Amino acid sequence: MPARKLTADEVALPRFAAEAAKTADIFALSSHRRAREALEFGLSVTEVGFHIFVVGEDRSGRMTATLDFLELAVATRPAPPDWIYLNDFRDPHSPAPFRLPAGVGRLLQRRIDQLVPQLTDAIRHAFASEEYEAQIRSASERLRNDVQARVEALREEAQAHGLDIVDTPQGAMVAAVDAEGGHNGERAEPKEQRASRAEVGQQLADRLGEIKRWAIKQRAVAAAQIDHLNRQIADQVAGPLIEALIDEFAAHADIAVWLAEMRADVIDNLELFRPPPEDAAEPPDPPERRYSVNLLVDNSNTPHPPIVLEANPTYENVFGRIEYRQMGGGALQTDYTLVRAGSLHRANGGVLVMRAEALARNPGTWEFLKGALRDHTIRIEEPSRTGMTPIAGAPRPGPIPLEVKVVIVGAPRWYAAFFAVDPDFETYFKIKAEIDDRMDATPDNLAIYAKLIRDRVESHANASCDDGAITRLLAVAARWAEQRDKLTARFELIDDLVDEAVMLIPADTPRRLTEASVQNALQKRLHRNGLIEDRIREVIARGVITIDTAGAVIGQVNALTVRESGDHTFGAPSRVTARASIGRIGVSNIERDVELGGPIQQKGVLVLQGFLAGRFARRIPLSFNCSITFEQSYGGVEGDSASMAELVAVLSDLAGVPVRQDIAITGSVDQRGRTQPVGGVPYKIEGFFRTCQAAGKLTGKQGVVIPTVNRANVVLQADVAAAIAAGEFNVWEADSVDQVIELMTGLPAGAADAEQRYPADTVYGRVLAQLETFDRVLWERERA
Repeated sequence: MPARKLTADEVALPRFAAEAAKTADIFALSSHRRAREALEFGLSVTEVGFHIFVVGEDRSGRMTATLDFLELAVATRPAPPDWIYLNDFRDPHSPAPFRLPAGVGRLLQRRIDQLVPQLTDAIRHAFASEEYEAQIRSASERLRNDVQARVEALREEAQAHGLDIVDTPQGAMVAAVDAEGGHNGERAEPKEQRASRAEVGQQLADRLGEIKRWAIKQRAVAAAQIDHLNRQIADQVAGPLIEALIDEFAAHADIAVWLAEMRADVIDNLELFRPPPEDAAEPPDPPERRYSVNLLVDNSNTPHPPIVLEANPTYENVFGRIEYRQMGGGALQTDYTLVRAGSLHRANGGVLVMRAEALARNPGTWEFLKGALRDHTIRIEEPSRTGMTPIAGAPRPGPIPLEVKVVIVGAPRWYAAFFAVDPDFETYFKIKAEIDDRMDATPDNLAIYAKLIRDRVESHANASCDDGAITRLLAVAARWAEQRDKLTARFELIDDLVDEAVMLIPADTPRRLTEASVQNALQKRLHRNGLIEDRIREVIARGVITIDTAGAVIGQVNALTVRESGDHTFGAPSRVTARASIGRIGVSNIERDVELGGPIQQKGVLVLQGFLAGRFARRIPLSFNCSITFEQSYGGVEGDSASMAELVAVLSDLAGVPVRQDIAITGSVDQRGRTQPVGGVPYKIEGFFRTCQAAGKLTGKQGVVIPTVNRANVVLQADVAAAIAAGEFNVWEADSVDQVIELMTGLPAGAADAEQRYPADTVYGRVLAQLETFDRVLWERERA
């Protein structure tokens, strides 16, 4: 059966008719349904390790769709608790975390912020009262009078013995008195009298020392009494204020306990609330800092569990950090009030979302994240300060219990990389939510797709679209899927095209998107991005790269390749040649010999050897050498999509039969000669079409041969489809190399008889005859 020519309807852009759905839920598309089911399951499982990796091709809307789905999934769930850090008065360097219902943390923070100034005012007012100052003055005067009375009594006794109590820089001392009433420790007097006076003086000095020691004890007693008085007064004024707060938060036992501890600490640290001494070297820390509520996570305005997207997952951004104050002299200071939350804290009780590529750039974060998920706790550390001088007084925040679902979103290559590099990956991320890159063009999918397109158009001011634009965009989606009955799931690419088409409409006219405006946007994009393609067409037209599009040549075939230049994909022909001679080597691949051919390309060549052996070496050995190559190719060659063209070139040269140059071939082939599918078929067809255009007028005989199984992949641009409809260009499908040979040479391929011989007037008959000649010559040479 000969190769079949495809009809115009089989190659043209499909004309989909779709009524837009009521809602534009991307996860309702069949391409996303599998991922949706995986997400639903992953969110419902609370066991360890059931975190989720969303896998989707670039521009498939994987992140937007995931976030939208997660928002809907948690919408009916209650908000998670607030988290605060409070000062641990027994261990100030280890602030304690407290869990509070959503909104209570902010309320407590506000109440404490109000309470501390009230305490300061109340305490300062109490200690500035005349009554308090009178009590302190009275106690001081009473002690001073008692000490003075004791000293005066001792002085009178000393004076009776010719001695006195005098004040010196070293304190009160016993001294002798001279005849004129002055003090003189060296006056002349009898030795016995002087000894007696010294003995009395020593006794008086001892008694004076006792008075000093008594005074010191009395001052300590007075100080204790004053401290007791201060504490009584402070408790009288601070107690009711703090008790009111304890009553307000009585439902939260741990907070009530902390407030009670705060009451005791306020009384123990009254100096924080009183004006600092004028001679103080530096003012003490304000009480606001000691009693502040560090509201680490505030969920007061969070209606449901949070969905937190961490765009830059450094350690500090995920696990939090400790900030520092710059003090005089360049010193750094910090405390528990400067502990800051990370995205893991904010997502606690909800979902933390990260991009795979961003996480891969922060391997340290990945290791700490695994530890947090394993231990169900968040610890704020400072890995960036490892090896640096420790900061005195830096807090060591207590760990916070962690209950979070982590969702990583990335392309398949990232999923494979995580899976291959880290054996722990599957321990923690057991749920794979994979988005298909294509979907069937079912009525449901088409309706949702159409709704998504309309919503995108209407997101622009004063923009709308007609049904023709929708039909054209759906056809583009099928083309980018490279299958007539499917649509690409990379919906963001369609969004980009819609944006371009809308913006190309003049702003002073109604922005009505039509099929013509979509086509205009496609043409503009092709012009912007197609410089390399145009250059290749130019050098082919000028003969710099030799591509024949007419006539017939022995051992030469136009193969087709796909090239990518970043944002632009296009097809172009490549001349494949084969040269056969006598020998025993068989098919040799020049690309392999010069290390320009990849392993798949080399496999394709070896398959050719298998085909030739199966067809022609049942009676005699394969006695030939045949080199094949891609002419004027100076870069690497990979893939087996040209193996059918290579086989036709080898058969042509062995048979001595010329091959049509106005037909190009794409397709892989197996060892039995059956055609196999390849990629990029639309681009390859269009590439040869434009090459023929550049070479001159289309003859109506030119065209491309594709494998039959690639028929559904033919979705051509409008001008190419129109040329095919007009009979100016052709696309044939073939399911075997036999059909291709007949089309390319005009001769039958040939069928083997019972003795594995082929008719002489067929291509295979001529090949077999040539191989027999080669074998006979070799045999004669070897025999000679």
